[in-house]
Amino acid sequence: MAFTRPGEKHGTIRLRPHSPFNRFWRDRRFCRCPERGDCQDYPVIDLSHGVAPQSIQQGAFVLATAYRYFPENSIFCVVVDPGVGSDRKKICIRTKNYIFVGPDNGVLWEAACQDGIVQIIQLDNDAYFLKPVSATFHGRDVFAPVCAHISSGLADLSVLGPVVKHCQKYSFPEVSLKGKTHCLSILNVDRFGNITLNLKQARFDSIVKNRSFVLTIQGHEIIKFYATYAAAKEDELFLIGASNSYVEICMKNASAHALIRPILSDVVTLEIRQ
Repeated sequence: MAFTRPGEKHGTIRLRPHSPFNRFWRDRRFCRCPERGDCQDYPVIDLSHGVAPQSIQQGAFVLATAYRYFPENSIFCVVVDPGVGSDRKKICIRTKNYIFVGPDNGVLWEAACQDGIVQIIQLDNDAYFLKPVSATFHGRDVFAPVCAHISSGLADLSVLGPVVKHCQKYSFPEVSLKGKTHCLSILNVDRFGNITLNLKQARFDSIVKNRSFVLTIQGHEIIKFYATYAAAKEDELFLIGASNSYVEICMKNASAHALIRPILSDVVTLEIRQ
């Protein structure tokens, strides 16, 4: 990690989807070359390889819950890009404390908004790209080289392309209420098999108010909320307040995802037992 200070050069953090090692090694090698060719002295940190392919929602969630723990002036290169090669824009967003580079498909929106958007640049100046530019690998040919140039001291981002007023917005699904049932969504599944819901612990507490509840997902009913993993029984599904402030479905020393086998589009319900 590069602990940068204002005026110093930046470290680069990349967010790329997961793939088996033998398959991503070649892409990883080539994606690092354009980055490190111009910023040899600054670290490149892989933020995640666990984002499901084409999942803008999961990519946006991982980025939005992690960026603030990196030093100011860090650059985030985000390659969750199902529209690569299409007419979707390539953008760079400067916020109050960070720089985000990636496709204009909403994956940058939540993190950038949280930190406060200062400037949005449409990446049109191919002088800062790797040639030739592939229609299927903008992570290597566009986003990584742009990050390398910024890391090397490119202060005036407007040379990368025109300043634009808007970019693609993306919002996480909201909790909805149908009668007395709260309908929730799955935002993320981590490598331990914990299932993150679109419900923050503070909201959960305000709904439950120390009453009995039942959360239902794929036919499984969950009735326990614990403060720690250790408090749960073995083989028991339970809820916990995660370090990112969201509520997660978990199992002690096991994978809730492996047991439930949900998909991101599954509806999860929460009801209060009177």
